[in-house]
Parts: sequence; C-alpha cells; structure tokens
Amino acid sequence: MSQRRFERGPGNPPGRARNWRAFYKTGALAAAGALTLSAVGTGGILTVPAAHAATDLPGMHQSGITVKAPPARAFGDWSMWLGSLNLNGAAGGPTAFCFDVGIPAGPAGSGAVGSLGNPQLNYAIQKYQGDPANHPALAYLAHQEADPKFNAPWNGNGAPYANLRDSSDPQMPAVRAQSAAMLADARANSGPYSAQPKLSVDASGRGGTVTSTELVSAVGNKLSGFPARAVLNGPAVWSGTNSQAVNLGTGDQLSFAATGNGTVSVTLTIDAPGVSATTYSVPGFQNLLVAGGARPVAGTSADAKVIIDFQPIASSTARRYAEGGQPLVDVLHVNTSTGNTNDWAFVDGGSVPARFDVDWYYSQVKLTPAAQVPSTAVKVASGTGTATGPGDITVTADKTADKAGYYYPVARFSKAAQPAELQQYFRADWTAGFNDPNEETIQKYQPEVATKASIIENGKVHDVVTVTGNEPGKELSVTTDLVLTSASPVAGGTDAAPADAEVIGTVTTKVTGNGEFRTAAVEVPWEKIVVEKWAKGQTANLYFSEKINPTESTMAWDGKELLPNETVPVEKPSIVTKASENGTVPLVAHDIGMISGTIPSGTGIKVTTKVNQYKFDDSTDGSAQAVCANPTWTSTDQDVTTTGEITYPGHTIAHKGTYGYVEELNLTIDKGQGKGPFTAQLHKGNCGEKNETIIALPETVTVTPNKPALMINTGFAPTSAPEAGPNGPLLTAGASTLALALLAGAGLFYRRRFDNRGAKTPDEYPDEHPE
Repeated sequence: MSQRRFERGPGNPPGRARNWRAFYKTGALAAAGALTLSAVGTGGILTVPAAHAATDLPGMHQSGITVKAPPARAFGDWSMWLGSLNLNGAAGGPTAFCFDVGIPAGPAGSGAVGSLGNPQLNYAIQKYQGDPANHPALAYLAHQEADPKFNAPWNGNGAPYANLRDSSDPQMPAVRAQSAAMLADARANSGPYSAQPKLSVDASGRGGTVTSTELVSAVGNKLSGFPARAVLNGPAVWSGTNSQAVNLGTGDQLSFAATGNGTVSVTLTIDAPGVSATTYSVPGFQNLLVAGGARPVAGTSADAKVIIDFQPIASSTARRYAEGGQPLVDVLHVNTSTGNTNDWAFVDGGSVPARFDVDWYYSQVKLTPAAQVPSTAVKVASGTGTATGPGDITVTADKTADKAGYYYPVARFSKAAQPAELQQYFRADWTAGFNDPNEETIQKYQPEVATKASIIENGKVHDVVTVTGNEPGKELSVTTDLVLTSASPVAGGTDAAPADAEVIGTVTTKVTGNGEFRTAAVEVPWEKIVVEKWAKGQTANLYFSEKINPTESTMAWDGKELLPNETVPVEKPSIVTKASENGTVPLVAHDIGMISGTIPSGTGIKVTTKVNQYKFDDSTDGSAQAVCANPTWTSTDQDVTTTGEITYPGHTIAHKGTYGYVEELNLTIDKGQGKGPFTAQLHKGNCGEKNETIIALPETVTVTPNKPALMINTGFAPTSAPEAGPNGPLLTAGASTLALALLAGAGLFYRRRFDNRGAKTPDEYPDEHPE
C-alpha cells in the first residue's frame, strides 16, 4: 500500500503469537535491546506508483512501519510496509510475515499450507514476536532469510520491485541492527535441539541426582527455563514424593531415592521451540509465514545401578524392675545403622516393615556388658515386634519373671526371618550387645534373718544371725538393736515393740550372700537394769531386733519384736541358804547358800555375798523371838561370778542360845574417771528363816535333832540399818543412796521411744540408733 510520509502505520492489535517465557531468560539480545525503533513491522510489501504499485488488501497490516525502498533506476514513491500482517485479513488473527516483495498481501489463512525449514528464523519469530516493537526487525529478517529477491535487486528487466536490502531509509540502520542481533541469538540458540540429562548415583547406591536438564541448541548452548517433564525409569522415585514423574524447568537439578535394587535412568522431555515455520499460499498474493509451535524434545540418560538394602538396628530400654509374675517388657528404639531416617526403604507407598526378635537371659547375679551372651546366662523367654520405620516398638516376652535375679533382653534382626519378597531390602543380620545400657531388668531378692541370742558372757551379749534369700555373693548390712523391756517373749514375735522398750545399743553386721554370721557384742546395762527394773520389782529381758535396708537388687526386711530365740532373760539374782545343824557348845557352825538368777558380770562389775549371824536370846527350847539387831558375827565377802552353791566360812559359837543367819548379795560397779562407784544390794535374806536358825546347847544337854520354827521377823530390829523386804534389793545408804536416786532419774537418758518401730514405708526405715 502506497504511503506519502514515512511514519508508523496504524496500531493494530497483536496477533495470537505464542509467548515463550523461556526466550526472555537467555539475555541473548542484550545489545539489540539498546536499539529503539519508533515504528517497526514485519513484512515487506513494495509500494509503487499508482501505475505499477502492489497494493495490500485492507485489514492486512498489524504492526510495523513504512520505509522507502526504491529499486535502482526506478522512479516514483517506493514506500513499502515493513511489519507484521494479519493472516486472515482481519485484526485479531494469527500474526504472519510476508517474504515476497512486489506482490500484494492478501488473506492466506485458507490457502495451501507448507513449511519453511529454517530453525533460526522460526526461533527468532517465536521468541520476539510477543513485543510489537520487534515486528519491523522480524519482517526484515524474514525477507533476508526466505525472500529470493532480497539478495537479487531489480536489474532493469521486467517489472521493478523494491530493494529492501539496499534501502537508505533513515529508519533502516536501527532495523538492520536489531535484526542482526536476533539472527545472532538464533544462530547460537536455535535448533535442532536435544536433551542430554545425566543421572549420577551417590556412594551409598540408594539414591542420586539428575543434572544437565537444560535444552541443548544446535551449536551446543544450554538453555534454561523451558518447561519440561522428567520420568525415572527403574526402581526409584523423586525425593520427597512417591512418584517417578515430576514437572520442572530446564536447568533444574533433582534428587531421587532408590526403591529397589536394579538399574535406573531418567527420560527428560522438553517443550522446545519449533524448527520450522508454517507457510500459507494463495494465488495472486504473497506467501505468508507463521511461526511453528513448540515441539517436544526428549533425551534419556545412561543407566546407573542402585541398591535399596539398608540395615535396621535398635537400642532398647527394658523395664527396670519386675515383681514375680509380671511380664518382661523391652522398648526397642529402632533406626537405621547410619542414623538417617531417610535411609529406611520406602516401597509401594510405605516403609518396608522389619521384624525384630528379643531373647531374655537370666542370671542369679549381675553380669557385666559383653559383645556376646555369656555362657552363664540362661535363655528363659523370647518375643517379637515389627517396626514400620524408625521409632519405638514395645516387645513383651512370652513368659513372666518367675524368680529373683537379673533378666537381660538382647534384640536381634535376622534377614532370613523377614518375608521372602522383602529380604532384598535388608543388608544383613544384626544383634545387640549383651547388657547394653538400659537393658537390665531386676526381680529383687527378699533376704530374711533368723537369729539366736547368746547367753551373757563377761557382761556382754551377741546375736547369731542366719541370712537366707539373699543374692549370692551380695553384701548386705544387717542392723541389730538390743532392746531392754519387762515384756515377756511372744511365740512368733510381734510387729510392734512393747511400750517400755528401750534400745540399749545398735550394731551393724556386714554379711555376704547367705549363711550364719555373728554380730558384735553389746554390753549389758547393769545399772539401768538394777535401777529401772529390779529395784521396782519388774522383770528384765533383753532381746535383739534386726532389719535390712533395701539395695538395688534386694528388698528391705524388718524383723519381729520379742521373738523367744532372740530374747535373753536377765533374772534378778537371789540366794537360798541353810545353816549347819544344832549342837553343843563350843559349836562349830557355818552357812551354805544356793545362788540363782543372772549374776552381773563384765569389766568393773563385782558381785559379792556375805552372811551375818544374830543371837536371838539364850533359850534353847525353840521359844526365841527372831530379832536381828546387831550381828554377833559377820563373814568375809565372797566373790560371786556364777550361780550355784556357796559355803560361807565357818566359826565357833561359844555360848548357848538361839542364833539366826541373814545372807546378803551386793553389786559394785566401778564407773571410773574419778566417779564414785555404783553400789546396790541385790538380795538380803529374812530374819528368822527356819533353815537359817541354829541352837547352841549346853554341854550336858542332849542335842535337839530338829530346828525350832520361830516367828520370822521381816522388818528387822528398829535399831538395825534399813534392810530390804523379802528378797528385795536395797541400795546402800549415804552416797550410794543418793547415787541410786540420781541414776533413777538419769535412767531416762537411756529411754528410746519406740513410737516409730515397725512404722515404715517401703524402702524407708526410721533411724533407731542411739544418739
């Protein structure tokens, strides 16, 4: 179409050209982008003077400019349209470019369809036609690459036609520069294309990476940003998915994970620019060119071998304690040998299940950790559990704890125990160590103590304890209390101590295993017994009470109170005496005593006895009244160390009359350290006892064979020193009396409260040691 002014043609809406976002990422036209065309179009339609112009049909122009391109030796207005055309002759149709000068442009969409195999031209049109400012340069490039008249200017023969190549229009330098930049880009980055993905496997063989996903041009340049799809061939899935196919952009790098053993490759399919344009031809009009659409380009990598097997392992935490009859339980903390949870095989949408077996081994004593199960450990139970991935599973044994001792679970994984179709995924067998951390269950032993108290020896008493139920070779501490009470022993003992119980002493005995052991001896508190028991007419008993504190593997034990075998009676001593027979004066007389009870003994302890003779009157007929005022004779003190018979020294009675004997038993305790001794009268006989009376007859009198029965004087004469009643102890007067009074008060010091004896909570016992 002829135009008189060099100006941009009417702004027509762009055609429906496909917009390839990938083209805008190459930056191949950085230089060309600096070229600014005020009005550029595609298409080269020669405009000639009315006499011979090729006139385009209305509605054909889309976006471009008009330029002046006269042929050599031609005259007239040689303006031509340089820009894009509407393929169908109407706005909104596909964008087309002409490549025949000298022929008018008309609708060609319904004409014959062909192709133009020029990858570079097609690349440039596809990439740049989205911007109408590029259309003049694209039109120029279309003539340059496809118009046979471009490089053959009119030579004067035949009808003249425009000479676009040599046009001196001032707009052309910019058009040519932009076109040249587009061509340079196309030569570097156009097809034919190829896809050359590479697949590499990591060192474990269980996954890898796909690289080189770019679109490769004809000259080997790598282009990024084109839409593509990658498909794994073989036993593998893309990481983070359960799929073998994934969408990507060329240039992306992907990782994959093996799902089985075998070979893996990747096929990469890229939506690449077409390598040929489509031509449309209608008789009488120019041939029109429309860019060819995208076409898929595919490539497959070389095969690589992958393996999926992994090694399941587990640490475990066993129940720390179990009572008899309770189940044996072990919690397995399952993972892979690498510690990476992602190494667990993932097949058919889920993790591969792994079966673990646990065996429990028993020992009476604690065993040390070892790589292998010791020969002394005996297998007693087993159980199984299945893990469906890293995490915890609980395994319960098929038998319960049934005896005191140590139970050791040992977890193991056997490849052969897995289902046949899953064995390919596992690397090897695995077994945990013996007694690994937290893999020990204890059923506690229940030790017991049976005891037998000794007799008092040298003022001390000890206990013989027999320990049963203890862990073999286990050292325990048996705590023994020696208790003073007036209560009598009870068959089977009692749980609580008697109300008056006082802990006299506490000893601790180390025992190892089971057997008989002797405790340390405890001194008998004679002074306390005299003051607080005998002086008050109460009986005195000493008994032992034992307890054992709990340990890691043994339970606590608390013995009974007042068990007969653990009780030592401390009986107040007494004397029964008998005087010698009646006779005539001078009569040699003596007294014989029988001592019973418990004789105090020990360091600084002294017990003595003596006898006093009293003359009642001169009668010899049995009528005398027993009055014990002032002794007529006193024996020397005799040491008493044991019970039994004692004969007092003899003496001569020179005068006739009736005489009586009164025996005494006295205690002296040397308290040392400058303190006065403690003294007490343990026993004193009655005045006038029949067997304690003797009659001395005149020489001419026949001896009476029988002793007279006199009135017994239990109170003694008023002028005599105060004496005890029947067999009652009496402390000596003066300082000793005061000392006894003080000791009676001080006896409170020995008292221990038994409120807490027997009151205990499991594994917690009150402190019963003297302070």
